[in-house]
Amino acid sequence: MSKSNQKCLENKSILEFYDGKSIFVTGAAGFLGVILLETFLRCFSGIQFIYILLRSKKGVSPEERKNELFKKPIFKELRENNPSAFSKVLVVNGDVSLPNMGMSEEDLLQVIENVTIVFHCAASISFMKPLKYLLVHNAGGVNNAIELCKKLRHCEVLVDTSTAYSNSNRRLKIEERVYRLPYPAQRFLEYARSGKDESLEQISSECKPDFPNSYVLSKCISENLILENASDIPTAIIRPSLISSTWKGPLPGYSEENSNPAQLLNGIGKGFIKVSSALPEATYEFIPVDVVANTHVIAAYSVATGRSPSPFVVNCTSYGSVPHPVTFKQLIPLYLKLVQRYPLPNTFRYSNHVWSGKNTVVKEIISLFEHYIPAVGFDLILTLKGKKPRLMSLYRYLDKVMMTSTYFMTRNWEYEIKNFRNLKNEVSPEETKMLYTDIGDLNFEEYANDLPKGAPYFDWRLDKMPKTKRLKLAKKFYHFTVYMQVVSIIILFWIFYSLCSLMANMSLTN
Repeated sequence: MSKSNQKCLENKSILEFYDGKSIFVTGAAGFLGVILLETFLRCFSGIQFIYILLRSKKGVSPEERKNELFKKPIFKELRENNPSAFSKVLVVNGDVSLPNMGMSEEDLLQVIENVTIVFHCAASISFMKPLKYLLVHNAGGVNNAIELCKKLRHCEVLVDTSTAYSNSNRRLKIEERVYRLPYPAQRFLEYARSGKDESLEQISSECKPDFPNSYVLSKCISENLILENASDIPTAIIRPSLISSTWKGPLPGYSEENSNPAQLLNGIGKGFIKVSSALPEATYEFIPVDVVANTHVIAAYSVATGRSPSPFVVNCTSYGSVPHPVTFKQLIPLYLKLVQRYPLPNTFRYSNHVWSGKNTVVKEIISLFEHYIPAVGFDLILTLKGKKPRLMSLYRYLDKVMMTSTYFMTRNWEYEIKNFRNLKNEVSPEETKMLYTDIGDLNFEEYANDLPKGAPYFDWRLDKMPKTKRLKLAKKFYHFTVYMQVVSIIILFWIFYSLCSLMANMSLTN
């Protein structure tokens, strides 16, 4: 880029920068992707086209999936006030894990000719998948995004969504930079793609300190790929922590049930989870999804206009940003009070307390009484009714999920957030109302109280049973749980007493 063109770009506001441009978004059907898409359609009237990469899923075509996206509550304001904006969204059939992202030759040529900015938000977020799978989908997706950017007629910037936990194997402050691995990132990807499992396992084991799971390692490798393979492309790496509901925007409190924080909180709110592996003093490192989306928008502008270096790494977290960090000791009671005022549809049983703590033995005992003993009773009733028992298998699955999450719910990390803080300086006073990143005045209790108004999973139309009947049943299940616990304790005491009596009689006989 010539110096005169660079100077011209530097003088543009963020809204002006995106005028007439076409962008490409992967992961548009995900929670963050949806909010990013809504932000561009609502705030950037001058944008030309938004290409979104979608694949067919469960027999639903990409075009049908796009139409379903626009029915979400977050798009209500656009549907009512500016429905023509949706015509700017063009669907591209593809898959991030495939060469050329699985696009047809015609679609690829159109993207190459028109797109100048790429937002790569797609990822496989699973703590239980093997490294090989996660590398093909996560690191492979990043590598394919880099290759696409190199083919664009004019690429201004690539923005990759990573995670604040990509270097969670480290105990020191996590800086806003890419931490190098002992081997080239491309080697990890090549071994995964070629099926060299033993070689992949060997070099992965040499990455120290040990990574908590394969997902985290795959994201660290993805960041290293950008450092190694995208030196000729302006890039930004955004590292959000736990992406939670919207703070402001058109619908405060909007969240989606498949987001990780929502899954945990709904499990607690519906009475399924009575024992948590979270350390009470550990920080709930949340970040509102609209703040994450705004961070992507501003970072792309900052890098493309030369205001920030490449790769520009942003730790997008609440650490150091909110005056009073929220701990799990505060979060869980707050959420339980919230669902008592605004009960969730399909609630399983009434709940007013969740145990959490360090002691593993105590945790297992309480889990036995709160989860497994009631599950045996419920499954027995289902079996007698000729229905499939479900509770025991559900709790076995929940235990696996909790086990993979324990590492992150029992530790605190320090983050450098210099780049994150400085992003607000890139935004003009007029644009700040739309593109906010400063969460210093966020009141968490007020923020949480917006959930029932904004989150679709609080809508009782999701429940086939009337609200009064469901809540009555939840109370019955709660009392049944208490009954099962009392009976179990009596049986255990009887067994203990019988054993003691037997041993006493044996000693007298001898």
